[in-house]
Amino acid sequence: MAYNNVRFIGYVIDTAPESNPDGSKIYLGLNNPALDIEARCELMLRAMQVAKDALPPQSPPVPDGDTLNVFMAPEFFFRGVNGAYGMDDVQLVIATLQGMAAKPGWTDWLFTFGTILGVSSPTFKTAPYDIDPLANKEVYNFALVQQGGVASQGDTGAVVVMKELMSGVDFIATAANPGGLLLGEVNHLAPSTTGGPGREQQVLNYDGSGVFSLAGITWGLEVCLDHLGTVRRLQKSPQLPGQDLIQLQLVPSCGMGVQAPSVVTQFGGYVFNCDGSGAARHSTLAEQVPPLRNVVMSSSTPVSNDPIALQGTSPVLEVPVDHLYASGAGVVNIYPARAIPAQQTVPGSTVRLFWQASTDYQFVFLLVYDDNGKYVTMVCEPRSKKTNFYGNNYFLPLSLSLQTQDALKQNVSIQMELRPGSSPYNGAVWCKINVPGFVFQGNAFEFSATTSGPEPMKSW
Repeated sequence: MAYNNVRFIGYVIDTAPESNPDGSKIYLGLNNPALDIEARCELMLRAMQVAKDALPPQSPPVPDGDTLNVFMAPEFFFRGVNGAYGMDDVQLVIATLQGMAAKPGWTDWLFTFGTILGVSSPTFKTAPYDIDPLANKEVYNFALVQQGGVASQGDTGAVVVMKELMSGVDFIATAANPGGLLLGEVNHLAPSTTGGPGREQQVLNYDGSGVFSLAGITWGLEVCLDHLGTVRRLQKSPQLPGQDLIQLQLVPSCGMGVQAPSVVTQFGGYVFNCDGSGAARHSTLAEQVPPLRNVVMSSSTPVSNDPIALQGTSPVLEVPVDHLYASGAGVVNIYPARAIPAQQTVPGSTVRLFWQASTDYQFVFLLVYDDNGKYVTMVCEPRSKKTNFYGNNYFLPLSLSLQTQDALKQNVSIQMELRPGSSPYNGAVWCKINVPGFVFQGNAFEFSATTSGPEPMKSW
């Protein structure tokens, strides 16, 4: 569906831990994770309904499919009384939110439900005697973005974007509530990328990368610290020539505002931030003119602080909102509908090479040149009927060690690196490949530094 307009809606609520009079902090929530999740989802649904009811009337009415309502909550909305949920509980959060969004009344809506925090204990083959056992926990902080309506149920209209960097205030440093995770006890999931053209383009809807397409729009998303002006996660991984530029950029946060150096939208695009950091919580919408130009909100409506009734308990349990969020239920900020900028693409060109190494293995190389015809980078996509590479595009150097998915479980080894080419070529792709039915070592091909140079010289 091609939308003409977008309306941004921020659910602004304090999602930071509660501060005690003595200066210590605690995570708020219910001791039963399932009830905690039910209560938070009910409050989210309450805010969604407030947003729907507060939409400005339009005359004549806008037809369905014209305006996409983008609803976003802050970072840390779902973390529970311990600071993060177990991974089974994380799945319950996702399933509940997706069930809420799948109702017929949410067609023409797109939700970013703040972020969800999960924790797991990695399994080590040998005892890590040099590691503090209390710190043997991995935490995951991610945003679930979900289209609304019955046509976009579950994975069909969903993506997940991982937060890559952990701030020193993401977890309580000392004296948390019993069972609460302390900053020194957790290991944040290591960043999945180190930057580079095209690295943030999502291939699978749950792969965690920050650039994706939903509802016919190209989006970018950074969680809090990833958006910092000196970090610029998405800016350090610009899209490849021919790819669609980001039209709308989202920043759910708890202690971060819009950072001009990190804005990566195309001309006329929008960046939207919804923050949950205590008294400073806010939402901001800005248009990339450039420079950035703030858009004034059209309305702000409080969300009811009435207790949350949990229908799944007998008798019905009523949960005060301030048992979950220190400053109450928050407000819904609505911004005026704005035209979605026409999609632009990255200038430049690419050269695609197909290497059918064997019946079961193919390698697809993509050489990337800028709009001046100069070589920028290269990616390789291995394809196979026997080994699952998950559609990944790999930057060189590449080193993979896998097994086939058949009953034989044969070893698969692939190494690739860039090396100097022989005149008149600038570079070469050297490979050492050992897969079932095919063994190769040497230069697969040589290539030119500019598009005006000779065509690649292939060994196949």
